[in-house]
Amino acid sequence: MDNRDELRHAYGRLIEAAAANDADALAAIVDPDIVDHNPVPGQRPGLEGITFWMQGMHAALADLTGVVEDTVVEGDKVAGRVTWRGTHEGTLFGLPATGKQTVVSAMHIVRFSNGLAAEWWGVPDLYGALTSLGARLELPEV
Repeated sequence: MDNRDELRHAYGRLIEAAAANDADALAAIVDPDIVDHNPVPGQRPGLEGITFWMQGMHAALADLTGVVEDTVVEGDKVAGRVTWRGTHEGTLFGLPATGKQTVVSAMHIVRFSNGLAAEWWGVPDLYGALTSLGARLELPEV
């Protein structure tokens, strides 16, 4: 297995751990001092913050799954496209539970160091997910 395959595998393990809501598996692949460049409101730094994000997503989206659709590896970084799916049974970014299925597409860049995720950039399509659940998000009139 070459370095690119190892990094793809590590990224896949990270997504699997998050999808399984498995804090121990997450801790095995994430550096305790990981830097999340796009934290959610209230998220603390490091592994504690990544775990907070994971548990919050599971509280909002029951039966959450994550599928890695694409990856590109360059140096020590993996760029990935992930599709998250779940049933909206808890508050999601202020939107009360609807009981509807939703899909959240996300793009990530993860830098690995010594086999662990050390930096994380994540951009989810929250607009698409929230509007699919019935949220009315409008631009102000000008």
